[in-house]
Amino acid sequence: MYDVIICGSGPAGMSAALFLRRANLNILIVEKGTPGGKLISTALIENYPGYIENTGIDLAMIMYRQVKHFKIPYAFSEVMKIEKLGDEHFVVHTKEGDYESKMVIWAAGTIAKQIEAEGEEEYVGRGISYCAICDGSFHEKQNVVVIGGGNSAIEEALYLAKICKKVTIITRGHHFRADPVLMEKVMRANNVDLVTHHVITKFTGKDLLEQVTAKDRDSDNEIVLNVRGAFIYVGFTPSSTLLENFDILDEDKYIIVDRNCETKVTGLYAAGDCIQKNIRQIATAVADGITCASAIVRKI
Repeated sequence: MYDVIICGSGPAGMSAALFLRRANLNILIVEKGTPGGKLISTALIENYPGYIENTGIDLAMIMYRQVKHFKIPYAFSEVMKIEKLGDEHFVVHTKEGDYESKMVIWAAGTIAKQIEAEGEEEYVGRGISYCAICDGSFHEKQNVVVIGGGNSAIEEALYLAKICKKVTIITRGHHFRADPVLMEKVMRANNVDLVTHHVITKFTGKDLLEQVTAKDRDSDNEIVLNVRGAFIYVGFTPSSTLLENFDILDEDKYIIVDRNCETKVTGLYAAGDCIQKNIRQIATAVADGITCASAIVRKI
């Protein structure tokens, strides 16, 4: 039996793992994808201490190398169910097998929201993407659209502007919500157009995406963009479905935790963007992971 199983290896999960391992606890990380979480799909990071500028992949790999340096074991599999069988006895069921532990840290992050426009599901993977750094290279020297008005949308649009012929950014709001420093950069880009107060109504094409239709929210006038790629950044939903049976989620499905990042289920902790909090940044995810780990070390 492990002391702690950590579900997820983004900044929160890896930070917790490093802290716990240095306390000589027997731990396991369960991860279904590439270590790094949303870092992997982040083109540019400028607000994490220690780096003037870095890519998400680079930062994720630095964290992962630290984890491997301390010989922290990984189980690369998808968690299917978590059970609590008694005091300090959890079972984490995965596609590859079951693992037992005294405590669990859930650090599975969030998943990208869909905009639920006509044709969205049909063209996912055929022009529609939720990760510019993953799929942007498929659209080199092509016209693309970025949907969203926050930091993520603008950061990824800046990345795409370096490789695409033209980038159109569409937000449903009257103004973009991104940080001023990002808006200054995007305003200087000569191949980026900004469209406000429009909603996407339709994605169309033959085998691949060819057009995106957007409608003005006041006048209902439509614009049709001839593009080969659409990148959607309209927010995230917490990856918390597997914890619904513990009755620890708020109305938006974020996990409710105390100041030690422990849920009301003794021994079940949560960290990172999936928990109920006001700020979701790399730095706060790291802090959550360390908060969990330090509480567990004190308890054990």
